[in-house]
Amino acid sequence: MLAKPASERLQFITVVTFGRSGSTAIQSALNAHPQVLVRGENYNALTGLWRYWQSVVETADRHSAGKPDHPWFGSARLDPQDVLDDLRQQVVSRLLRPKKETLWTGFKEVRYEGAYFSNSASLTQYLLFLQELMPGLCFLVNIRSPERAARSGWWSEHPDAIASLSKTVENLRASSVQLEQMLGNGRVQLVSHDEWNQDPGLIFEALTELGFPVNREILLESMTNKLHHGQDSRDKRESSGL
Repeated sequence: MLAKPASERLQFITVVTFGRSGSTAIQSALNAHPQVLVRGENYNALTGLWRYWQSVVETADRHSAGKPDHPWFGSARLDPQDVLDDLRQQVVSRLLRPKKETLWTGFKEVRYEGAYFSNSASLTQYLLFLQELMPGLCFLVNIRSPERAARSGWWSEHPDAIASLSKTVENLRASSVQLEQMLGNGRVQLVSHDEWNQDPGLIFEALTELGFPVNREILLESMTNKLHHGQDSRDKRESSGL
């Protein structure tokens, strides 16, 4: 009997957020669990696949030409589902690269700001594509107070950080509601760094709702370990004595 493709035996999860929101701590906590492999950011690589697939779907839906002298030659046998299946195998094998023992995989991405998605409608459409690409995909949507995030890392140099972050949070909240209406609460959870940073148990509860095999002890131990890839601007000033 042939073994199932990797994508058919895997559960998928993605962390949807923005920079300086504590998402790397979540990523680290997920990866602390056995048989879990959640990759980091990929510069929104899958948005390119989304646009490609959208064009394929549109072509196949509107045209059915098989003659070489037709402007849409080749559209007659264009199968969007075949294209999607091929993209899925490519993403799993080349981008996520699960190990033999991996049961849960996915990635986190922070590029969901206005520069990438101007409104919640386009964001929701993209996230729905992701769940087509990775069937059963669970969404952990993570936000943070715009005022606090604006003081952190590179945001402190952004000329309009609070406005940009406020719009991003608004879009993420709206998309979470839309996704939950379409997919159900067991597929979407919205969490806030401002809350789980004080009570990591809230992440445990959210992951439990998503069906993730979370171990409370492992999660709490991981989330109490401070990461040093980028402190808040205020923390940097204090640690340097400025």
